[in-house]
Order: sequence, then C-alpha cells, then structure tokens
Amino acid sequence: MHSAEQRAAAILAAQRFVVIGTADADGPWTAAAQYRLLPGSLYVESDRGSRHARAIAASGVASGVVYDSSASVADADGVQLAFRAREVDADPSAVREVLAVRLPRDAGVGDALEDEVAATLAIPTKRLYVLTVERAFVFDRDAWRTRGTDARIEIDAAEVWAALA
Repeated sequence: MHSAEQRAAAILAAQRFVVIGTADADGPWTAAAQYRLLPGSLYVESDRGSRHARAIAASGVASGVVYDSSASVADADGVQLAFRAREVDADPSAVREVLAVRLPRDAGVGDALEDEVAATLAIPTKRLYVLTVERAFVFDRDAWRTRGTDARIEIDAAEVWAALA
C-alpha cells in the first residue's frame, strides 16, 4: 500500500497540467496550465495579461489541483495545493535560475537551457510563475468510497517533493 505522500508524488510525476485557482476584485478564477517541477514547487508559463497572472502579481498566492483525469470514478485521485506565488523577472539570469533547478522529469540539458531562456524572453509579455507549495492534500479515497463524500487528507509536502527528486 502506498502512503498518501507517495500517491501525491506519483500523480504529480505522471500528470502535466495544474488547474490554478486565484481571486481578484471580480471574484474567483481558475485556469489550466502546463507545469514543470522544481524543488518544493512548480512553475507555469503565462502571459502577464492573463487574469490568473495579474491575480498572482497582486496577491502573491494561488491554489491548484492536479488530478488523474484517466481514473475511473471509483478510483478518483488528486493533489490539492496551496501556493505562495510569484512572477519571475524578465531577466536572463532570473529565468535561467528557475529553469536550471528543474527536477529530473522536466530538466533541460546543455545548450537546451540557454535556448529555453531565449525562447521565454523572446515573447515580451511571457513570464514564468513559480508556485511554492505551502500546504498539500490528497483526495480521501476511503471517504469517497464508503460515504460518497468529497474529503481531503493533509500530507507532508516536503515528503512528496523528496519522492519526486
């Protein structure tokens, strides 16, 4: 039997998209984005003008969910995350600093890193957004299966990221 942290690590390693939750003066908002793994965090790429990017810039917080969309209803599983969030400056060294520490699943190699830095900076409104995990939860599968209730179990985020490294 896998621990809740191992389940979370397996989901994060296998999936590629996070649904990011933010809020602004107009209310709550969600947006799906491709993510890449960093130590204790993940990052997404987005346009500075997007609603979630503006909300992150204003508040410094976000939430997210990564789930196994291929699972049957009985086997539903996912990871919910609370983030401290920040926009990365449009500066080669700042972008390189983020891209250089990606976990093995998403790491670039050799000259590819410099190409990625250049590609990121080639679009003037494109930015990286680092989402640092403050709290993590997994779907309580027992509550779902026995009572049909949607519940969560808080897990040790550091243990999850240790399993991903």
